[in-house]
Amino acid sequence: MSRGIKNGLKRGSALVAIAALMVGCGPQGGNQSADDYPNKNIEMVVGFAAGGQNDTAARKFAAALEKELGSKVLVVNRTGGGGVIAATEASRASADGYSVLFAPTGAFTSGMLRQEVSYEIDDFRSIQPVSANAFMIAVPADSPVQSLADLEKLDGRLTYAHLGQGHSTHVIGEYFVQEKMKEATGEGVAFEGSPEATQALINNDVDFAVLDVSTALAPLRNGDVRALAISKDESMEQLEGVPTFKEEGLETIAFVGSQALVVPKDVPADIVEKLEQASAEAVQEEGFEEFLDEFAGWVPGETGAGWFEDFMPQERERFVELYEKLGI
Repeated sequence: MSRGIKNGLKRGSALVAIAALMVGCGPQGGNQSADDYPNKNIEMVVGFAAGGQNDTAARKFAAALEKELGSKVLVVNRTGGGGVIAATEASRASADGYSVLFAPTGAFTSGMLRQEVSYEIDDFRSIQPVSANAFMIAVPADSPVQSLADLEKLDGRLTYAHLGQGHSTHVIGEYFVQEKMKEATGEGVAFEGSPEATQALINNDVDFAVLDVSTALAPLRNGDVRALAISKDESMEQLEGVPTFKEEGLETIAFVGSQALVVPKDVPADIVEKLEQASAEAVQEEGFEEFLDEFAGWVPGETGAGWFEDFMPQERERFVELYEKLGI
């Protein structure tokens, strides 16, 4: 285990203590039946502040899910620890289907690796992958850099913006600096969110940045920043002409941000089935599809159960390997 992970575990213990005070004594097995489910409001716990990309996607999905279930789905924001506080609360909720988690990848990858947490992947079951967003490496619009090849050739001391220690964007930036830049040294600068990191790039406070595409689309269209490559495997209609990480030989760090609807593992099977059916319809709802298209998002290809059973273990292993390799 790297020094960064060890230090992160120490820093994260306070977050878990806070989360423990916010929730009850643990999940309670449900004798609930799907016959009358849902007969009251459902709470969807979101680990990020209102107004951000994660929260916005959750609210759009909640609105679509309401139509399918015929019951209100209330978004409850529990911020902190990159989704760890929300995941901790959700892991201890009653297993009756009335408390669900809009789970970000980071709560079960970097969040678990860099902080001491009281939950495991096995405490949950995934219902439906909901949304995914790519990341991009970008420079200010007035930068002479026109491509990743140009960026690799720079020399001197450079700074890059990312979205937090150990975050996917930090791993992407550090990998590029250490593995691709031969003449320059690079220092990462962490920002609280993508809007702040994007503004720093526009202001030329950093030389380049690793941003989530959904947040950077507007300044990109306005001509304030220039995208050099995107992390999605295929090219994107909204970013015509921008090469993919895979095309640039960066498939090792082709991370995407992914979110899924998950519940405590002991939720009764018939309620799980009802949630699966409703969620599968909700992600195809016209308004939700329009939202994803507007912000260059997509519905991940994994099955409901596969998000946790297949995708998440692979992502965690990739983070572990890259943390060790890069000294994060």
